[in-house]
Amino acid sequence: MPSTIKDIARKLNISVSTVSYALNDGPRSVPAEVKRRVLEAAKELDYRPNRLARSLVTRQTNTVGVVPGVLNPDLVLSPFVQAVLNGILNALEDEHLDVLIYTGMNVRTTNVQVDRLVDGRIDGVIFLPPSPGDEVFRLLEQRRFPLVTIAAQEVEGRVNFSADNAHGVRLAIDHLVHLGHKKIGMVEGLEMHKDAVERRHAFDEALASHGMNSRPEWMVSGAFTEHEGTRAAQAILKRPNRPTALFCANDESAFGALLAARMLGLEVPRDLSVVGYDDITIAQQSIPPLTTVRQSVQEMGRAAVEGLLQMVAGKTVSSRTFEPKLVKRSSTSCPPEDIQS
Repeated sequence: MPSTIKDIARKLNISVSTVSYALNDGPRSVPAEVKRRVLEAAKELDYRPNRLARSLVTRQTNTVGVVPGVLNPDLVLSPFVQAVLNGILNALEDEHLDVLIYTGMNVRTTNVQVDRLVDGRIDGVIFLPPSPGDEVFRLLEQRRFPLVTIAAQEVEGRVNFSADNAHGVRLAIDHLVHLGHKKIGMVEGLEMHKDAVERRHAFDEALASHGMNSRPEWMVSGAFTEHEGTRAAQAILKRPNRPTALFCANDESAFGALLAARMLGLEVPRDLSVVGYDDITIAQQSIPPLTTVRQSVQEMGRAAVEGLLQMVAGKTVSSRTFEPKLVKRSSTSCPPEDIQS
């Protein structure tokens, strides 16, 4: 049977509370000599701390919760989510903390979701997109439970870490226009998703800034997946008057657009230019390598952890927006009419 703090207290003939304070660095201080004796006795007796008991003293579990999205059960297969989680896990590892990933939140009622999050297993929670309804946030905030969001809707008083979608889309459209493209379509993202909505609006505004209008027949949702991206791109490219370039709401749908082009006998970038968004790891390995907008996805995950831990410590934290960059590769070139002339 493992030793307990009672065994240490009995060996040293001191109180259990003194042993607890020495092992947990508080909440009351103990003399340095007493703490040294306690630590030596703990080592000699092979004492292993009871984490639950320790959390009752420190009021912290040293565990952070992550809700990886509530709409798509396969969301963790997304390269975007994987990159964010990697940033979160690396940051937690640096702090010697654990993570608890919550699943199945979309099949539970609001009150059950909230009860699961505040049942004492975690110190705070990070929500990945798509996030739950505002009622979940409202109830958690009423209880002053630490939470941050990634790529969520901006709400006053709520801490969110996201990319500047408007700037990223402008970089992509400016690049295509600079190459000479005047016929640009878009494979949109998942309807009602914050990033998808912002990128669609930014697409319209970027075209307008160049004296062009978006055309509804060249705008089809790819739902942020390769399969739906293929379907969406085919619907656009099969039209008699097709665009010479496609901007895709993320890299996965851009891979679908590359596949759709090959299926229709179009060569990228000779016949069609394709731009993605995210710059996931395999973007440079696609055929051809994908021109895309790079988000600081892992940095967002790390920043979310740092912000949440500051909140747990009672500090004030502000939202942060990350500036994306354009990565030019081989999937974009001048439009076909310019190449042929």
